[in-house]
Amino acid sequence: MSNTLIIDTSFGSTVGIVGHEPIVETDSRTHVERLQVNIAKVVEDAGLKPSDIKRVVVGVGPAPFTGLRAGLVAAKAIAFANNAEILGCDSLLPQSLMMRSGAFEEARKNGVICKDLLLNIPNSVDSCDSNIRHYVLSLNDARRRQVYMSLYDNEGNALIDMDIDYPQNVVARVNEYLASKTNENYCVDVLGHGAKKYVEDWRNIANIGVIAEVSALDLGVQGLQIFEQCAENCVDKDERVKAVEPLYLRRPDVSVPNPLKHVLGSGEANKAKEK
Repeated sequence: MSNTLIIDTSFGSTVGIVGHEPIVETDSRTHVERLQVNIAKVVEDAGLKPSDIKRVVVGVGPAPFTGLRAGLVAAKAIAFANNAEILGCDSLLPQSLMMRSGAFEEARKNGVICKDLLLNIPNSVDSCDSNIRHYVLSLNDARRRQVYMSLYDNEGNALIDMDIDYPQNVVARVNEYLASKTNENYCVDVLGHGAKKYVEDWRNIANIGVIAEVSALDLGVQGLQIFEQCAENCVDKDERVKAVEPLYLRRPDVSVPNPLKHVLGSGEANKAKEK
């Protein structure tokens, strides 16, 4: 569909109109402040007015709370104001499509991906090699030395459901799962934000393939198309994504405070007691 606005704040922020170059902000400390400005710019650069937007596709995570909430609120407001369709897309599935569609290898050969983000490239990364079954471990940095993760097969089916865990635990889970499920020749490609920070852990995955600090939205115009396609595929598969609700996976830091102690002479304590 034309006139589709993509907004994702799962890692930094990416905004763009499908078919045009997106604006990518990698600094998560400033992307919230720049989000509205960047949305206005990509709409204007595409020769559109806000009222021309017919669909909004927004990343629903998994991701940390604050940044993700900013993107969701902006997307819902724009969709409501323009009576546009809104779709959610999780931030992990697009990496699977990026690899199995050949978009990753095409972008690598064309120099779209910076070399310092390519942490491990085997002699052959041909996803069409029928003798090797490819799996994708898709990541997003969850901070606190953890990652959001999911393991996908070469058809985009989740073999290990979306979760948050420590890298060394993820490696053990992936190795255990594949050792018990397949005797075929296979390799595991590790893609997404968090690949570089924990690269030494990922090297312990059996039959490791590509390791790259690259998400689908890092591919520019092609990445926006992949993101929209994944959103369309998610509609009937995941009720949480269909509802365009955030995927946090981690309990919030905020909690209900303990009751005030009843200290003699404490005005606040006396008020609490009276209630």
